[in-house]
Amino acid sequence: MKNDTRKLVGIILIALGSMFLLNRLGLWTFDLFFKGWWTLLLIIPAIYLIVKNGVQIGNVVLLLLGVFLFLDERGWNLSQYMLPIVLVGLGFAVLLKKR
Repeated sequence: MKNDTRKLVGIILIALGSMFLLNRLGLWTFDLFFKGWWTLLLIIPAIYLIVKNGVQIGNVVLLLLGVFLFLDERGWNLSQYMLPIVLVGLGFAVLLKKR
C-alpha cells in the first residue's frame, strides 16, 4: 500500500472509530446510514482523485454532482442554482488544474 493511501485509510478508520465511540458514550448521535449517505459514493472517490491526481475537470464535476445530490437529499432545493454552481466549479477547476 502506498504511503498516501495508508494515511488516508488510517484517517478514515480513526474518524469512523471516533464517531462510533462518541455514539456509544452518548455524547453524539451517529447513524451510518443517514439521509443521503449514498452520495458519499460519489464524493469520497472524487476527493481521493483530486488529492491523488490533482484538480481535473472530471473530478470536480463528480464532486459537485455528489455535493449537489447530498444537499438535495437533505432538503435543500438547489436545482435553480445548478448552472451557476457548475460554472463556478468548472472555473475553479480550470484555475487550479495542474499544468
